[in-house]
Formats: sequence, structure tokens, C-alpha cells
Amino acid sequence: MTLDIWLFAAVCFFLLDFCAALRVFSGRTLQDRLIAANVATTLGCAGGLALTVSLGELIIPVLAGLITCIIFATTFRMSQDLRGEA
Repeated sequence: MTLDIWLFAAVCFFLLDFCAALRVFSGRTLQDRLIAANVATTLGCAGGLALTVSLGELIIPVLAGLITCIIFATTFRMSQDLRGEA
């Protein structure tokens, strides 16, 4: 039995992604939640790319890229609303 290092990397990325996603719900301020959402999205995308190398399915990076663009655009728009506050 051999260990697929890319699958192991994907599992580690998804575990870290889950931990960052927990921070989205428990963050104290909106800025903290936005940063946690960006970190979780980046880790999820990296996990998707590692899973793509492991499985060889090319639909995974397309879906990961689409979801990443939507989440980054949403967090960018939410951060623009905060510019006047402080």
C-alpha cells in the first residue's frame, strides 16, 4: 500500500480549511470574518488543486476557481462598505 502524497496534501488543506471556516462564524469583528473567509477560500482552492493532481479530474479546478472568484468578489464588496467606518 502506497501513500498518495497529493491526496494527503489535499486532506491536510481541507482540514485547515475547516478550521479557518470555523473562524468565519466565531470572529469578533466583520474584518476578522472577512479575512477568515479569504483564508478559508485560499486553502480550499489549494486543496482542490492538490485533489486534481491526485485524481486527475479537470472539473475540480474549474469549480474551485468559480467558487473562489465568487467568494473573493463578495468579500471585496463587503470590505468596500466598511471603508467609511472606523
